Amino acid sequence: MTTGPIQNMKHRTAILFPHSYLPGAARDRILSSFTAITVCQPWYMGASTGAESTDDPITILRPPEDLKPPENFRKLLSEYRLWMSQNQGYTPLPTWGGEDATWEIRRALRLTKMEIRDPVDEQALKWHLILHLERELEEDRISTDEMLLRVKAGRSPLADALGEANPSRSLFDDLPVSNSHPSIEERHLRLVIEAWFGLFGRSIPDGVSLLTISPDVLSYAAELFGTRLPEPSTKKGTTSFRAIDLPRPLADSRFENNSVLTGLSGRTLILVDCG
Repeated sequence: MTTGPIQNMKHRTAILFPHSYLPGAARDRILSSFTAITVCQPWYMGASTGAESTDDPITILRPPEDLKPPENFRKLLSEYRLWMSQNQGYTPLPTWGGEDATWEIRRALRLTKMEIRDPVDEQALKWHLILHLERELEEDRISTDEMLLRVKAGRSPLADALGEANPSRSLFDDLPVSNSHPSIEERHLRLVIEAWFGLFGRSIPDGVSLLTISPDVLSYAAELFGTRLPEPSTKKGTTSFRAIDLPRPLADSRFENNSVLTGLSGRTLILVDCG
């Protein structure tokens, strides 16, 4: 079983999980070690993976056609964002459980005059909404971090006034940077992973490794399967990879109608860890 730091991943391929967005810095680190990466993106989501040509090693995978929402999905997404802001404040993933989720979606559908009568189509619509909203959350967080890092790297606006040629500390040094993977609530993470497997699970070949840029995803999977979590690399300033092989139980009632357990079962999950 692979459980621990991995330094050399050359000539391997993997599927980004459960992210639908690959930031530029992570892209460069990953592609320096992997031959090719597949990024799974819902319908009506722009690529924005950093791919620059047809020879780029990043491939975009969309859900099956039968899970594609109607063409005015973007209008629905806009109406849903408006509803969230007016009723409970903007949260990346609002209450999705039971009747509340159904009512929220159907209300947004009425506003956009979309006809969704099949429960399967409604479920696919929910998965698309979750992943689109999560993508926006990740982009906003990364954009904020990049801006803060630029400010921290710049000269303090008070330096001239204080007469400091080389001030030892910046006014913004104490502001935290999330490093692109702040702690994620377990329920939030489960909803994102369920949506990801709901849309892409049947399109993912057996034996292909899943690659994540979030330590919480690795921790969540290890806890689900009772697998020991590998120790992080102690080397600073280097890119390393931690991986776990998730078992495929012969018989386990927990796997019945559980897309997360079924989807992760028997796969290698790799965390790109940049110190």
